[in-house]
Amino acid sequence: MSVGADAQSDAPPALRVAGWGAIRGLAHGFFGRAGGVSVGACASLNVSGSVGDDPSAVAANWQRIARALPGLRFVRMRQVHGAQVVLVDCADTAKRDADGMIAHSGGLGLAVLTADCVPLLCVAPGSAAVMALHAGWRGTLAGVVAAGLDEAQRRLGVAAERWQVALGPSIGGCCYEVESHIGRQLVDRWGEMPDAWQPAGSHGQLDLRAANQHILLTGGVPRSQIEQIGPCTACRGTDYFSHRGSSGRAGRQVSVIGWVEPTAPQPVAR
Repeated sequence: MSVGADAQSDAPPALRVAGWGAIRGLAHGFFGRAGGVSVGACASLNVSGSVGDDPSAVAANWQRIARALPGLRFVRMRQVHGAQVVLVDCADTAKRDADGMIAHSGGLGLAVLTADCVPLLCVAPGSAAVMALHAGWRGTLAGVVAAGLDEAQRRLGVAAERWQVALGPSIGGCCYEVESHIGRQLVDRWGEMPDAWQPAGSHGQLDLRAANQHILLTGGVPRSQIEQIGPCTACRGTDYFSHRGSSGRAGRQVSVIGWVEPTAPQPVAR
């Protein structure tokens, strides 16, 4: 894992997977709330236009992220806390209702917005495939991770064991208390996950990253190819937006992955 500002003085800092630096043409980053121009509850690198922030500040923040990841055009979703995963290409300009995107075109930066949910950035080295997923408890239960693995296999022929996956900053089991029926549903659907779900009467502690890692492993991604990057967002509210930690008054941070043209590898055979 690495973190730091980029060469541009106003490019915001981001967490990056150290081992991915050797993947030619790959650009990625897990951004936090530092390095932007927004103020108040949205200070400072808020990228959402739906949380009451000044639109000009949001636009300026996106420009700063673009300077940190030059060569990418950002593609976003209307995240609906489900399990819809879509294949996008250079012709896609409008947001689609989804919680996951797969791409095999250079120049596209797949962007996931979060404020406690898990951003998953995924790459299959040797192919042109990248994937970005958004997993809150509803998406985790619905199986957005499993849907992403299945869709990549179906549309691009990329098997689960080829993926390298990084799960970025999100709320941890230390801070995320949910009703017990949510934990029971997760276990009923995806199997026992003692590292992710700790019941305690009518409630329990849920570790979303551990739950999604369990589903990745069940789906065939090797443990050695999965990393958890960064802290609990609620514990580190000065560095990351946290919906739970701020009683719902939070901006949104962004995580991005994509191939930078012209060095993107060729698309895999369909």
